[in-house]
Amino acid sequence: MPPTFTDLQGGFELGPWTVVPERGLLRQGDVKEHLEPMVMDVLMVLAGHQGSVVTRDQLVDAVWDGRFVADEAIVAKIATLRHKLGDDARHPVYVETIPRRGYRLMMPITLPEVAEPEVAGKSRLPIYLFPMVAVIAIITAWAIWGPDDPPGPQPDDGPIGSVAVLQFRNLSDDQEIFQYIVDGFREELVISLDQVPNLDITRGPQLSDDRTAATIAKELGVDAVISGSLRADGDEIRITAVLISANGFQIWTGRSDGAAGDVFRLQENVATEVRNAILGETGEQIRAASRPASSEAFDKYMRGRFFLNKRDAESLRRAEILFQETVENDPKFGPAYLRLAMTHLLLSDYSAGRRPEIFEQAIDVATQGVEADPSIREPAQMIHGFVHHQYGNWSDAANAFDAALRGKTVYPTTYQWHSRLLSALGLLDRSLQQAIRARAMEPASQVLTSRVANAYLWINDIPNARRYFEEANNMGIGAPIHHFGYTMFLIRDDRIEEARASVKVAAELLQADDSWVDPIFNSLANPDNQELRGIAFATAEHMVAEGFPPYVTMIAWALFGQADRVMDIAVQLAESGRMYENESAQVEIIYLDELKLLRDHEQFPMLLQKLGLTDYWASIGCQWSKDKDKVQCDAS
Repeated sequence: MPPTFTDLQGGFELGPWTVVPERGLLRQGDVKEHLEPMVMDVLMVLAGHQGSVVTRDQLVDAVWDGRFVADEAIVAKIATLRHKLGDDARHPVYVETIPRRGYRLMMPITLPEVAEPEVAGKSRLPIYLFPMVAVIAIITAWAIWGPDDPPGPQPDDGPIGSVAVLQFRNLSDDQEIFQYIVDGFREELVISLDQVPNLDITRGPQLSDDRTAATIAKELGVDAVISGSLRADGDEIRITAVLISANGFQIWTGRSDGAAGDVFRLQENVATEVRNAILGETGEQIRAASRPASSEAFDKYMRGRFFLNKRDAESLRRAEILFQETVENDPKFGPAYLRLAMTHLLLSDYSAGRRPEIFEQAIDVATQGVEADPSIREPAQMIHGFVHHQYGNWSDAANAFDAALRGKTVYPTTYQWHSRLLSALGLLDRSLQQAIRARAMEPASQVLTSRVANAYLWINDIPNARRYFEEANNMGIGAPIHHFGYTMFLIRDDRIEEARASVKVAAELLQADDSWVDPIFNSLANPDNQELRGIAFATAEHMVAEGFPPYVTMIAWALFGQADRVMDIAVQLAESGRMYENESAQVEIIYLDELKLLRDHEQFPMLLQKLGLTDYWASIGCQWSKDKDKVQCDAS
């Protein structure tokens, strides 16, 4: 017969743990874990069913008194319970998830033996000794648990100054179709919460059984997290959200229903309620800085964002069309102009010969957007910063990014592109800082994870480069620049065959000629084979003659130790003034370890002068240090 609530309230054994419900305590030897009341209630419900499945509805009825509760709140309590028990959701010992049904307690419980009833006539404790016994009990408890071990968990009453908005779960029947709405809702929620004074907003991964709110909050260094879900059914959607403190306490939960085209209003409602919960008072409704005027414009904009985040050529072209149609449907919706300009710039990597035309087009779109919607004035500066970077207008690029970073809303892409500028300027430590900042805003982004990996590669931090390259690879990133960076990492890690495969992927993504790859890598794989070395040299000469991207030919020659040939290409590139015809990586590569032979070349100071770097460094109090082989600034 299953134990009653009264039976369990007296305490029980769960494997090696002693559970003391009245004190919210788990105890195992000298180890003590405190459970907040609702987590203990969940454990009690599971224990009361003695290994049988407990459905979501049963948990809601027992723990939340039948009130509405977001699915994420239940997941969070289960995850916290697992964490406290030391359980693993993938290989559970204590709590098992039964898909589409609920949860069950796997470990049997043991109730303490019932004390024998008092024998008739046995003397009772005199009433005048009760106070003394109570004092002794208090002293004993103090000795056992200590002054720093309170009877149960207490909520963190400190102010919330930082919140991570986690990925929302897609509960729609057709998840693939509606994923763009789920992603878009989270992003617009971030932008709206950014309006709350003195509140730092970042992004985080999805809550799961093995990634609790407390775990994620600790990883991201925030005071609380917002998790939620979106369920779409035809034209109707339901948003549920929950605000959880860093120590696992549920601060607020809510639900909003509306039409699919009403996502901006729904995220405004959620943002307002979260703001009110954080401040403990009701304030004015938060309004999105911009929102599309029609459901058709909204749908195209959200789908465009979805494809923009993929970064491969086909997805970018689809995003370009969708953003253009959004602007046509709603000429005053600024964010569509901004993302259309971003898409143009990203597509320039796939159209090297048209880069000047594409850059001009992106600037025109950004300018039109600011005229139509002044709310994007500061963010639009990142478009100018990107273009000035490509042309080598270092001061103008730096000033544009400074303006974008001072804006009320700063996009992760702004930090990413600023990181690339700083890398081209040889300010590698600062470049890494901006890359890390970009990724902290959106940890689940493949592109931003790859940027961090590349930034670590440039400072030759191989363990961290390996970690982030592998993470980006697991995300399935499709950006060519990622695969080129990963190729250099693999070469440095002496994994030549993997590097060969990676660079072929990059060439395929760019729809470029890869006939040079095998001759070059055959020689790298067999460095003592002079015949293969001769073929590789002939191939590199052919690459120069056929106008292959300079940064590719420079690296090829550098890998074979040909300093003069590398310098010749670099000088021709600098003197031509045509830096925009290829990716900006052609400047950035001069700081790679593999190109130290270029930095040691007697013409390197002249190259820096031709690239405009010497004058720019002087303007910010920096200079090239040959002895230290890096840029040194007065502040450092």
